Amino acid sequence: MRRSLLPFVLIVLMASPASGWAQAPGVAHGHTPGDPWEGVNRKIYGLNEVLDRLIIKPLSRFTSGLTPGPIGKVIHNFLVNLNEPVVIVNDLLQARPGPAFRSGFRLVINTTVGGLGAVDVAKAMGDPMHVNGFGDTLGRWGVSPGPYIIIPVFGPSSVRDLVGMIVDDATLPVQSVSYPYRTEVDITLVVVGGLNERADVDHDLDELLGGAADPYATLRSSYLQSREARVRGQAVLPPLPDIEQESSPPAVAEPSAGSQVTVIVAPTAESSEAPPPTVSPLAPSTSGDAVAETPAPAADPPPTPPAGPPTF
Repeated sequence: MRRSLLPFVLIVLMASPASGWAQAPGVAHGHTPGDPWEGVNRKIYGLNEVLDRLIIKPLSRFTSGLTPGPIGKVIHNFLVNLNEPVVIVNDLLQARPGPAFRSGFRLVINTTVGGLGAVDVAKAMGDPMHVNGFGDTLGRWGVSPGPYIIIPVFGPSSVRDLVGMIVDDATLPVQSVSYPYRTEVDITLVVVGGLNERADVDHDLDELLGGAADPYATLRSSYLQSREARVRGQAVLPPLPDIEQESSPPAVAEPSAGSQVTVIVAPTAESSEAPPPTVSPLAPSTSGDAVAETPAPAADPPPTPPAGPPTF
C-alpha cells in the first residue's frame, strides 16, 4: 500500500457504520463476533470479487506469463528486498534482536552482492526471508485485531492491520526520499506488487474458496486465524481435528463374579429350528436365587446283547 492511496482507505474506513466502534462485536444486529460491519463488508467483498474475476486475476496470470521463471523471480526478490527495512524495524520493536540481525544481514547482502535484491543471495546462504509488520508488532504487545474489514481492491484486513499498513508504508525508504518520477514509481510498485501477490496466492485461493458454501466466511476465518498465528510467531496454523474421525468403540464390560451369561445359539443351515437357549452360570449366584438350567436330552441306552444261544 502506498501513501497516495491512504486517504482513499481512510475515507472508506470513516464511512463505515460509526456505531460499530461503540458496540461489542457480535452483539448488535446479530452479526458474527469480530465482524460488526458484516453487511458493508459483504458488499465490498462482492465488488472485489467482480474486479478480481474480470481484471486483477487475468492481469496477474498475464504478467506471470510475460515474466516466467527467472524474470518473475527477480521481480519478486526485488519487492521483498524493498520491504526488508520494514521487517527490521518491527523485529526491533518486538524485542527480537536475532531476527532483526538476520533481516539486516539479508538487506546488506542482497542489496550489494545480489544486485539491489534481484538475487536472494542470503536465502542461498541459509537465511530465508520472514514477513513482519507494524500490525504484528501491535498484536505482539496485546492489541486486539478490532473489527474485521474488507478494503476495496486490497481485500481482508482488520482495524489493527490497517493501522499497521499505514505505518509500514511510511517506514519504506522510497517514501522518505525525493527523486524524479516518484509518482510513476509509486503507481508501478503498487500495480506490480499487487499483481505479484495475487499470482502467489492464486492456487491457494482456488483451493480455499473453490468448494466453499460461503466464500466470505471461509476467507474471513482463514485470514483471522493465519494473522493470529503469525503474531504468535507460528509458521503455520496447528492442524484442526478431523470432524469425520470415527469415535472409538465403547469398551465391553467384563462380567462380574455374580453375573450370568446367556448364550443364544443361532440356527445352522442344516436345521430350521434353533435349539433352546442354555443358561450357564459363571459363578454361584450371590442373591440366593436358583439358576434354571435346561436339561440336556437323555441319550438312548445301548442295545442289550442276548444272554446265550437260542434254545429250540
